[in-house]
Amino acid sequence: MSNTTSRHPVQRGQQYKRAILGVFTVAVVGLAVGIALDRQLAGLVIYAAGCLTGVAGTPYLEYLSPVELYDERGQRHAERASNAVVNLFAYVGLPAFIGLFLANATGVYEFGATATGALYAFSAFYLV
Repeated sequence: MSNTTSRHPVQRGQQYKRAILGVFTVAVVGLAVGIALDRQLAGLVIYAAGCLTGVAGTPYLEYLSPVELYDERGQRHAERASNAVVNLFAYVGLPAFIGLFLANATGVYEFGATATGALYAFSAFYLV
């Protein structure tokens, strides 16, 4: 008797999701190594190939494959992580901008284009 056990569809979906994330990771690491070794073109080619592979593979696995990539537990985990990121931006960004406003009012610091753009992005993030 052979002991062949088929994997649960959720486990296969998690395996495919890890593979897609691995492809994107290899792409980013390839770009970073190419830049570090002063071979920007080679790094960019690796990055482009990896990203195109990941972008092409994701819709296939998401919509055409019968394997589920996400389950309810993963969705709850993603929601908690998203909430943690939003709270982190609030707890770090708000005091930082208050400090910048105070420094601007005292003349120690002058708001530049970058700080103004960051303030607009921060505000838009919470408005949306």
